[in-house]
Amino acid sequence: MSDIFTKFSRMVAADKEPTLANDVLEEILDGFATSDAAGNLPTDPEWVPTYHLRAAAREGWKRKAAIAAELQSTDLDGDRMSANQIFEHCETMVRRYSGAASVSSTAATTEDE
Repeated sequence: MSDIFTKFSRMVAADKEPTLANDVLEEILDGFATSDAAGNLPTDPEWVPTYHLRAAAREGWKRKAAIAAELQSTDLDGDRMSANQIFEHCETMVRRYSGAASVSSTAATTEDE
């Protein structure tokens, strides 16, 4: 996995309930591909993978919120959490990543988590 994919996965806590599968993460990330520092588009062969990570993270948390909306109260890592708490956390993270969306590339990571 690329550094960008790993970073994005961490930004959305993909392995924490509600989880997001790698194919879903790739779909989201691909949807936020943008031109690189040289102006190359994602369709250009010279394109350096560059993404709007904050916008992608916002979308990832929206997807997790949608999943959480369907959850019942559950045990997570030995702690009891209500479905409402999980949903509220996802909504909080959506707001966190709703700020300005700077870009990040595989060449140089400039995105703050």
